[in-house]
Amino acid sequence: MQVLKVYLKRSSIVTELNAFLKAKAQEHAVRKSQRYYRARAKQEGIIATKGTSLDLAVRKRLAERAARLGWPRNKGALHLFLAFGAKNWEVILPKALSPFGRVSVFEWRSRGFDDTGPDWLTRRTEMNEAMLEAFEEACRIKPVDVVIGYLSGHNTAPETLSKMVNAGAAVVNFSFDDKPYFPGPMVGGRYASPAAIAHMVDLNLTSDPEAIVKYAVHGGLAMFHPEAADPGVHQPYDQSFEYDVSFVGARYGWRPWFIGALQKKGINVECFGEGWSNGPVELEEMARIYSRSRISLGFAGIGHSYKLVCLKGRDIEVPMSGGLYLTQHNAELSLIYRVGKEIVTYHDVHDCEHTIRHLLRDGTRARAIRRAGRERCLREHTYVARWANVLTVLGALKPDASNT
Repeated sequence: MQVLKVYLKRSSIVTELNAFLKAKAQEHAVRKSQRYYRARAKQEGIIATKGTSLDLAVRKRLAERAARLGWPRNKGALHLFLAFGAKNWEVILPKALSPFGRVSVFEWRSRGFDDTGPDWLTRRTEMNEAMLEAFEEACRIKPVDVVIGYLSGHNTAPETLSKMVNAGAAVVNFSFDDKPYFPGPMVGGRYASPAAIAHMVDLNLTSDPEAIVKYAVHGGLAMFHPEAADPGVHQPYDQSFEYDVSFVGARYGWRPWFIGALQKKGINVECFGEGWSNGPVELEEMARIYSRSRISLGFAGIGHSYKLVCLKGRDIEVPMSGGLYLTQHNAELSLIYRVGKEIVTYHDVHDCEHTIRHLLRDGTRARAIRRAGRERCLREHTYVARWANVLTVLGALKPDASNT
């Protein structure tokens, strides 16, 4: 039996079939969720609040707290309470928020709370109590203006956020996985996703534009908030090109097939990340790889699916690093870039091959795209720019405060 299991894992046919079935199941689940929320919103007359209407709704919700806290403030004068569990990129968050003032950090994994452990549900309440204690201690030093969380129902109780609100703080929460995991399964009596806490959050931030109505159905105000990058980390390096095409990311799903298909067509693609022969690389090395690559390849697919797409951290990190970014077509990219001018997209492997060969021949266009993509990122997609916008919408930061 063990030998059979090993054989099945190594069989490319079985692997591809498994990926195909998982992709279909995921696509079905996402379509079902989208239909449900659209129907629910229509039935109940719920409208996703956006733009100026969202600004007004948030300000109205926070009016009393804003008056007590003396908002708006200058940049650097706020007190932020940051709550999250660090896995990898999240470690940048305290530094990313520091330009706005004091940042009190509650990172639960470093405090011994493992939200991936088998005993998590028995320790979840204990972690929430520790979070509240840290919040109260921060308030004793200086009243907290804004709680910023990377939270969900899996790790945080609505009652915890309610106590922070009652103490006078505004609460903001962000999520980058709403398309495939909202509302998600029920775990320990509540949704594992941010759906469980959406109503207690003053401003929910989502990288999925379609999720705004989902938050509204759960009683929350939400705003489109794509990922960002740190120009101090993701920067161009003065290095000669070493790779025609590179890809930095994990090896799973249909990615190996796609890259293999390019290689069979004579396109040299060097891969880095978990599962590839080069193995994982650190953040600084990623930026150096982008600088050594004539083209940096991207994938927009979610999990094993090619059809389900979402915005990725790589969408910002590569252009911020001065790389020429060629990624799978995703209509949402047009919300943050001039596609074709600042980044380039492909529709399938044949289109990708054609675009790669064109860009390798046309050095002038390649240089123009690299330059334009980095300029857009420095102007709009830094952490400082992203969070300055959020804090301005809240009314906590003066509108004329610099985002640089």
